[in-house]
Amino acid sequence: MMAPEDAFRLLADGLGKAGTPQAFDHLVERISTIFGGEHVLIGKLLSDEATVRTVAFWSKGALLPVSVYTLIGTPCEHVLNDEVCEFTADVRQRFPDSALLQELEIESYVGIPLRAPDGHLIGLLAVLFSRPLELVSYAREVLRIAAAQAGAEMARRAEEEKRRSSDYQIQQLIYWDSITGLPNRRCLMERLEEACEQARLRDSCLGLLYLDLQRFRQINDTQGHELGDQILAEIASRFSTQVEPGEFIARLGGDEFMVLLTDTRPAAMAHAIERYRNSLLPPIQLAERSFSISASVGAAMFPRDGDNAQSLFQHASIALNHAKRDNSRTRFFTSTMADELQQHEILQLRFSDALAKGKLSLAFQPQFSLKTGKLIGAEALCRWHDEILGHVSPGTFIPLAEEQGLIRPLGEWVLEAACQQIIAWERQGKPFPGRLCVNVSAQQMDDPRLAEHIQRIATRVPPGKLGLELTESGLMRNPEQTVRITRALCKAGFSLAIDDFGTGYSSLTYLKRFAADTLKIDMSFVQDMLKSSHDHAIVSTIIAMAQTLGMLTVAEGVEEAEQAEALRALGCTGVQGFHFGRPVDGKTFAELWL
Repeated sequence: MMAPEDAFRLLADGLGKAGTPQAFDHLVERISTIFGGEHVLIGKLLSDEATVRTVAFWSKGALLPVSVYTLIGTPCEHVLNDEVCEFTADVRQRFPDSALLQELEIESYVGIPLRAPDGHLIGLLAVLFSRPLELVSYAREVLRIAAAQAGAEMARRAEEEKRRSSDYQIQQLIYWDSITGLPNRRCLMERLEEACEQARLRDSCLGLLYLDLQRFRQINDTQGHELGDQILAEIASRFSTQVEPGEFIARLGGDEFMVLLTDTRPAAMAHAIERYRNSLLPPIQLAERSFSISASVGAAMFPRDGDNAQSLFQHASIALNHAKRDNSRTRFFTSTMADELQQHEILQLRFSDALAKGKLSLAFQPQFSLKTGKLIGAEALCRWHDEILGHVSPGTFIPLAEEQGLIRPLGEWVLEAACQQIIAWERQGKPFPGRLCVNVSAQQMDDPRLAEHIQRIATRVPPGKLGLELTESGLMRNPEQTVRITRALCKAGFSLAIDDFGTGYSSLTYLKRFAADTLKIDMSFVQDMLKSSHDHAIVSTIIAMAQTLGMLTVAEGVEEAEQAEALRALGCTGVQGFHFGRPVDGKTFAELWL
């Protein structure tokens, strides 16, 4: 042990936290330093007087979660009958039934009871060692002072709980999540701020794991919030069983959880991610149904990735956003992510402005009949050229529109612009033959009133002049609703094509029920059909299936005459691709093909 004056100075520092929420936490840490004990606990005696609940447990440099244990068969049972109770060696052999002593490999033990100012017994303070015990002369005086202060603090808290029970319930609502029983976001942020301060003083590292459940929102929307809450409670229970010393878990809200790891390293964080993720592997069984849930995880470290609680939280969130787009579903924060986020935000603002101010444009790619060689239609393709960013690919701004909730106004703008172009060609004396096809996103298909919106926008154009292209995967998000929407559009006179066919999975039963008249063969199969017997067989099968169902076929991405000949031989109806024509603006399209 340290010199007496240093010991009492350190103890006084710990006692200086009396009356604060961290009073016991600071006290056990100071006592551990003074005694050189690996483990120090302060426990509250429960009403049955045979059980203790820890209010602070310092173990090997970290605070452990609250635990409850029985006194029978432990040295703590003797503490309550003695002023100071010492077991200088072989304590595990003396108390073989104490799981705590066995788990921590305790060799010696010293404890003292805690009493309220009125003298009644309310708890205990214990120091546990993994070596034989040799106490210096002032050790018992340190324990008595600490016990007196801890007893007074525990009594004060108990009295305050009785006097302010309604306030305590409010605190529960403020700091704890009612669905999962876990600490909430506010509790986590206060804990995180304190942990950052402690890590700064000790020159140690913290880790923050941001977990987002995949598929939960879909389950919540389709199965109801009551069942969703049960799933959240089960997931929280699984996560709680994974919490190790030095870890703190909270539910932030919705389907998001966060784990704080003290005194950690990247390798330990990776192991923790694996533990929490593996706990989700067994399906959740509820209401005679089975639900499979997985999680994306973003990770950040203090002080490397952020030197305060807010920046660490923000960077873990940025890492999570990248994890959602990554195949591994796990990303550690890097400085380049912040730069990418800034660029993403600029892209969001400029796209929103471009859509609002009509700065987008349409290009048109022709479609031809393989039998006659005549123009049978075109596909309208949205384009965006920004004054600062230059040409922005649809592969970039379409997902951006979906992310921002702008896909419906974007889809409506494209349809309106396509209708205006058809009218403009008519006025120029160059009527457009066939149908002009417009893409409909999967998110638009989530709107049960989509057919009404399309009919309202396209009132100035004969429905037969317009075609709607819907992706195979989008059709299968909600098949029954898709059946209703496609049949309503077909009844109104619109033609419907299933785009990128062969890349998703659609039931043949539903395919027959969808009111589509055309299958568009994805370019990934067309490009390699002359080199790959596998792709050739897929193309052949799609064409044969379409013929059986009385549907037309249009092959995308045709870039070579040989591909066109092979498609003609298989009975494909139409083609589009660079071999026949690249996407061009409306004026150029009219000059070339109308």
